Amino acid sequence: MQKEIDRLINSYRSNALSKEEAGMLAGWLEESDENRAYFRECLARRELPASAKAEREWARFAARNKILFAVPEVAGRRRSRFLRYVAAAAVVAAGVCAVWFWQRTPDVASETGAGAEISAAQPLEYRTACGERLDIVLPDGSKVCMNSEATLTVDPGFGKATREIEFDGEAFFTISPDKNCPFIIHSANNNYTVLGTSFNLQSYARENFAVVTLHTGCLQAQVWKDVIILDPNEELQIDATANTITKRAVHVDDSIGWIEGRLIFSGHPLKDVANKLSRYYQVKINIHDEIANLQYTGMVDRETLPEALRMISATSPVKLSITNIDGEYFLSRAKRK
Repeated sequence: MQKEIDRLINSYRSNALSKEEAGMLAGWLEESDENRAYFRECLARRELPASAKAEREWARFAARNKILFAVPEVAGRRRSRFLRYVAAAAVVAAGVCAVWFWQRTPDVASETGAGAEISAAQPLEYRTACGERLDIVLPDGSKVCMNSEATLTVDPGFGKATREIEFDGEAFFTISPDKNCPFIIHSANNNYTVLGTSFNLQSYARENFAVVTLHTGCLQAQVWKDVIILDPNEELQIDATANTITKRAVHVDDSIGWIEGRLIFSGHPLKDVANKLSRYYQVKINIHDEIANLQYTGMVDRETLPEALRMISATSPVKLSITNIDGEYFLSRAKRK
């Protein structure tokens, strides 16, 4: 029996499980915590990550069946290794079940405003250039206001069993409710599942820092191996570099100041401030690692870039040294006199 289980695990690692084998492995994983722990140990020992396909199928399966593994978060604290281990084992086990139970629906043609069809050969994609903003309406009636340098791609099967998109950038989403067809956003290795919800999502993959702020409804975020539920007036900050998740109550209107030309920061790290300023003023702004995670609160409202940088230096936790080299700015801690 053990030899057969090891064979199934190896097939899982190589993403070569048949439907019958996936059912066998899923049943074995559901039998005990020891089985799930052994499964995770096998993956860790071979230094290979869990199947990306299984994780994607888990997100779909969980959304359709309302499976939630809520992990309590403590603001500003790194999660314990034990908590991450337990959550990871649960999600991977459910991921294999998802491969077993999920039946892929046929591609469904959806209509855009121009009458174009979405097919496997023709995904629907929206892009914004540097300094550009774009308002769009998706085929299901959901509305998206996209910020600068964002990309949104609609999956070919959009509109039947699930509504799925790929997203990189920042946008304010107003999702049309459909309890039988959840809306799923795949962004920077994280998944966000909503039914009828409005929220702001900032998730540029190149920045390794994401923020989702829930305005109305309910939102489920699958981050790494954890699933976190947001209620209205809550924000989730995801720092892939520091390996931390922070959930907190906020004033949600601050998250969409960018739509009216304002940048509002409420306890955001200086590295996020620098990234937003870079997009806002269309220049490269670098922040020194020493001060990148210091929390900043303030607002930029149509000031010139030199004015904004002087104001941020005066109101940040430390006085900043601002250096301009050929139009590129470098911010660091100012030397004490």
